[in-house]
Amino acid sequence: MALMILTNGRVYLDGAWKTGLDILVEGEKIADIRPGGTCQNGRTVDVQGGYLSPGFIDIHIHGSNGSDVMDARADSLENISTFLAGNGTTSWLATTMTQTIPRIQSALHTVSEYMQEKSHKGAQILGAHMEGPFLNPLAKGAHVEECIIPPDRKTFEEITAETPDIVRLMTLAPEREGALEFADYLKDRGIVVSIGHTKASYDQCVRAMQHGITHICHFYNAMTPLRHREPGTVGAILDNDSATIELIADLIHIHPAALRLAVRVKGPDRTVLITDAMSAAGLRDGDYKLGGLPVHVKDGAARLKDGTLAGSVLTQNRALRNMIKIGIPSEDVIAMLTATPAREIGVDGYKGKLSKGYDADINVLDGDFQVRETFLKGKKFSK
Repeated sequence: MALMILTNGRVYLDGAWKTGLDILVEGEKIADIRPGGTCQNGRTVDVQGGYLSPGFIDIHIHGSNGSDVMDARADSLENISTFLAGNGTTSWLATTMTQTIPRIQSALHTVSEYMQEKSHKGAQILGAHMEGPFLNPLAKGAHVEECIIPPDRKTFEEITAETPDIVRLMTLAPEREGALEFADYLKDRGIVVSIGHTKASYDQCVRAMQHGITHICHFYNAMTPLRHREPGTVGAILDNDSATIELIADLIHIHPAALRLAVRVKGPDRTVLITDAMSAAGLRDGDYKLGGLPVHVKDGAARLKDGTLAGSVLTQNRALRNMIKIGIPSEDVIAMLTATPAREIGVDGYKGKLSKGYDADINVLDGDFQVRETFLKGKKFSK
């Protein structure tokens, strides 16, 4: 098996950019990282001073480039995966919306079948993220209110009967009756439980996090805000060192000051940058759909008719540059796109780092942190 040597780059190791190192890739894996020039037995790829980072991991994304996970079609998943790889995202969780049970079943079934195929192109699907249907209708955001239901183990088992092992992340409203018991059941199955689309009070959120629900769906958005006498969900999360937050860094969902504040409190090891992208990502302004609801995109903001934000048109490469633009060090932002999401969904043993034995998912970034090239399991991606 031919060895590939990525040389003359700034390598992201242990949270810092380091020079004078070569990345050796054999097959789908990183074979080693060595001082530059110490291995000559392979095909050398000179990255000409570029930044070498792990591939980005998006654990909350609904679609892009005209396709949606809820299309329940393999060609839609392929289209999304290809678009993502072109923007430096090498792995993702196919995220479902609140819809009828048969539609969610169909979407999950399609994802499961797609994951078993070996010939597909683009970013790798690592599993599914179910955003709903167990939400609070008073914080529904862009979810169909008529399809929101109370947390229920039997309903979940009905939805996932044919796809029991692909759900890695479940977002629910922890204040709903039976939610904490349901969360225990999910955790026993190895599913990460996330707080989101919630009207939980400070005390209710504290109770949920004490129960082990410490992942937070798109922080700040669709949850009770911080007030000085009623800290709400936001206050409870900021006050809990174990809580890991998702942020949508499109500079539309969250003000730059609020982004900086969240990162200052949480740090890169408790912050995950997601896109929450919908089908319009990568396309022009216009009319689209998200989970069956009509969405209008104008000036980069996707909204329902009533003005409610409905996902985003963000890419992780743009999130990287947005965060750097508002003053977050690039080294910290890379962690939020790679190691932290990998740990949150339990794939940190083979994804999210440039390390021996890990999948050779590697981005080459230019001096402006634009993605120049992407390697997917050692193979250079081409559209």
